[in-house]
Amino acid sequence: MASETYGIISLLPALLAIVLTLVSRQVLLSLFAGIWIGATILVGWNPVVGAAHSLQLVIDNITASFNSKLLLFTFLSGAMLGMIFLSGGMKALAERIISRIRTRRQAELGTSILGMLIFVDSYASTMITGSVMRPITDKFDVSREKLAYLLDSTTSPVVSVAVVSTWVGFEVGLIKEQFQALGIDQSAFVVFLQSIPFRFYSLLAVALVFITVTTGWNFGPMKSAEKRAKETGKVLRDDADPLLETREEDIVTPDHVDPRWWYFAAPIVALVVVTGLGLLTSGGWPDVAPVEALKDAATADAILWGVFSACGLLLAILVGHARVELEAISDSIFEGFKMVMFPVAVLSLAWTIGSVSEALGVGPYVVSVAQGIITAELLPAVVFLAAAIISFSIGTSWGTMGIMFPVAVPLAFNLGAPLPGAIGAILTGSLFGDHCSPISDTTVLSSMFAGADHVDHVNTQIPYAVLCGAVATGLFLASGYGVSPPPLLAVGVVALSVAAYTLSKSNRDPMPRVFGSDAD
Repeated sequence: MASETYGIISLLPALLAIVLTLVSRQVLLSLFAGIWIGATILVGWNPVVGAAHSLQLVIDNITASFNSKLLLFTFLSGAMLGMIFLSGGMKALAERIISRIRTRRQAELGTSILGMLIFVDSYASTMITGSVMRPITDKFDVSREKLAYLLDSTTSPVVSVAVVSTWVGFEVGLIKEQFQALGIDQSAFVVFLQSIPFRFYSLLAVALVFITVTTGWNFGPMKSAEKRAKETGKVLRDDADPLLETREEDIVTPDHVDPRWWYFAAPIVALVVVTGLGLLTSGGWPDVAPVEALKDAATADAILWGVFSACGLLLAILVGHARVELEAISDSIFEGFKMVMFPVAVLSLAWTIGSVSEALGVGPYVVSVAQGIITAELLPAVVFLAAAIISFSIGTSWGTMGIMFPVAVPLAFNLGAPLPGAIGAILTGSLFGDHCSPISDTTVLSSMFAGADHVDHVNTQIPYAVLCGAVATGLFLASGYGVSPPPLLAVGVVALSVAAYTLSKSNRDPMPRVFGSDAD
């Protein structure tokens, strides 16, 4: 946590970057503008020194251990997809799936279920689900905006509550750290499990996916995007700038290759299995229990090992079974690198502006404002809103958790508020920004693997996120006064259903596209 805060001005860099991104649609320039303003504030309002400091901040964030491994993971993901395109495996698998999918609704439902089934890691879920389902949803005229929403809403919201994932070790570790500091003699993992029913935002976000998919109740800018796709067949609006530059048809499968569905399935299985084993072994398994191993797991290393293994297996398949020449394989790898260059640049700047916001003390500022109005009854709702604001401003759920836990857990303990509810509010509030902020890595990756325009994805998803956040706030208020989670969740799902139906029937967008051009 920052040792000092610049007050309300600490919000300026992130807000400037977000507004400029949405207004100008120039993501990289907007993000750097926010970084420059923040760096200028940090160095005493000298814009020239601020510019130099901005470059150093970018370098520092790119070379940070976890970030550099994630960037390498992204590059290797591009290489893997390039080789999969070359093999024709994805097209072969898509043809098998399409033969069983008859309707648009089934395509959306299949996307949602697949996203939930890959609950080990949010990045892997986004990459795999987007790569498999994009040609299928395109065939049934599902807008890329809708696909990106489905990817974004069935990855982090699911992974964050899964008991075996790349998130659980980090979350349990934060709980354990605070319990030790406060002398609380409870199992951190048990309290983690008890907090799951209180993850109102995460659970409602998933529920809203299935409400909209099964009923077709789209609203806000998404309604316009879906209408365009249905009536014209344009899955992207005119002049859209999809984040995924390389498409499958840009890499031609050699004529002599007979594409097999397992050319795609085998490396994906390798990715998931090696990632899972990497999480366990890097944490000390089998010498320690799986839960303890996940707590100490090297997440970045595990996903890196997983994607590297997948690339190695694909190379072996292409050379040994498909008999593809090395020159063609090399070309496909470089096409894959081209595919992820822009997302890598966005991720690098998004991390940097997040670190600038943290250096300015945005977390302590929001927390200090929230503390002035907290009572035991109001604590869950206030903590949720504070975490939501911070996560939207810095674009990272894990960073928000790191800010909130040392403040909110001791506060809940001293006020006598139930710890599972307070911890659930932190964890699900931290997810809000990760879910919809334009500077969030998972939002960027959802745009990337859906092949969607990033600003279009943000514009269409925000109304859904705000609706879930508003209902979740009401549920947290009720939980603070002793209402148990199960009936609250039932009420929340009903409220989402009523709101989605009402908004879908409106001729006006509840949150009109004031940023950027129209979806049509």
